[in-house]
Amino acid sequence: MSSLQNVFDRCDDLVNPIIVKELRQVVRGRFFWGVLILFLIFQCLVLSFSIAEKGMSSRHVGAEALEFLFGILFFASYVLIPVFNGMKFAKEQTEGSDELLFITTITPEKIIMGKFAAGMVFILLIFSAFSPFMFMTFFLSGVDLSMTLIGLLVALLFSSIGAMVQICCAALSQDTHSQQFFRGAGIFVQVTSYFSLMGMGSELVRYGGVRFWGFNGGPGLYATILASSLLLIYLLFRAAVAVIQPTGADRMRAVRLTASGGWLLTLAMAVYWALEAASARFIILWGGLVCAILVLMTMVAVSERDRISERVARDLPAGQTGRRLAFIISSGAAGGLAWVAMMTAFTVLVVNLFAGLTRVPYRGDLNEASIAMLTFMSFSIGYGLFAAFIRRAFFSGMVEIRNNWVIMLLVFVGFSVLPMFLGVFVGSNSDLIMMGNPFVASSKLAEGVLAGIGVLFFGLLINFMWLKRQVDEFLTAGQSDK
Repeated sequence: MSSLQNVFDRCDDLVNPIIVKELRQVVRGRFFWGVLILFLIFQCLVLSFSIAEKGMSSRHVGAEALEFLFGILFFASYVLIPVFNGMKFAKEQTEGSDELLFITTITPEKIIMGKFAAGMVFILLIFSAFSPFMFMTFFLSGVDLSMTLIGLLVALLFSSIGAMVQICCAALSQDTHSQQFFRGAGIFVQVTSYFSLMGMGSELVRYGGVRFWGFNGGPGLYATILASSLLLIYLLFRAAVAVIQPTGADRMRAVRLTASGGWLLTLAMAVYWALEAASARFIILWGGLVCAILVLMTMVAVSERDRISERVARDLPAGQTGRRLAFIISSGAAGGLAWVAMMTAFTVLVVNLFAGLTRVPYRGDLNEASIAMLTFMSFSIGYGLFAAFIRRAFFSGMVEIRNNWVIMLLVFVGFSVLPMFLGVFVGSNSDLIMMGNPFVASSKLAEGVLAGIGVLFFGLLINFMWLKRQVDEFLTAGQSDK
């Protein structure tokens, strides 16, 4: 009996306490049970009407009922539950009640994992309520059981992404103003992507499970979707953990290591599909997605601290080579910008190498795409450096460094939009006025890349002493104490 009790005690210790807390709060409330019962009644009515219509018509009422139920299920699991959980977590962030968790032995990883696991439990409960009714539509007409099962699995996978997106947005809600912005942005992204995914899902069902986007996918397509989704979930998980970690911790090391590993994984998938379909568009799409993520990482980098913390300095390697490598992946504005520049260079190099080593169609588009990527990222890093200089020179006492991404966004939008108004008032149609717009400059090839490199060089010039100080502090940290 004691040995059995020991097994139970060990299993009890393995259970995440955040999951227990979240489930207890929801189960004791009336909201979840009321919604669940309402969904069950709604499905009974829909299935009853479909059966009645089947007796009066020969149409494929089963497929119509299945599509309707699937839309309601996906909206509940992808939008309603993740947004509800995200709002709860954001409220804890702004009220400061989450600080009670940090005086315990619960790590930030367990906090985020507990929030995510609790959300997934609620999503699975909704799926368990909908799935029997959806499979009953098979007894009507026009329903493929295999595609129904695949659709449910894909919906569950994307619902898990939505849950982690909302947790990440909630983790960024450090105060009232940031809560309003990130919660609004998170809900907007969730709702708009819901309609996009529903449209893509209907196209996938219409043209078959192994034919999508103009090429035969088969198991490779499903493996790619699964690997990409799991990578995105883990990257968002590391980002949420980094946000709620203590200020002096090395927050960005795990995020940059994960992003670097994801870069290699997605490159392998892009090369596979480019060779499989004999088309360069997959490499171009991969490069565009990488650049979009690097722009976000640039906004994060300029919003990081510009002083090395004692906690980071204590864990640095002794050798200079190891310190230089650690500088790129550790928390810090200069190191973050160096990591973005390095990943940009690797991305442009890979695209050019692929164009030179393969004979896929539209190979010339790869060279133009690599120039456009270099131009766009040069502008992005340069505008990030401009934002860092503007905050230090004019708003150091008003804007915290963690909000420097807002200034970068304003600088980016300003140089992109203001030239258009200037051209209207001046009456000039010259493309030279629009060279400050990264989107326009990226399409100009030689002229655009020169403009982008010029912006980057000027940003480095005005921030040279600021960047040099961070590099020197990092390389010499802790050595004076020995």
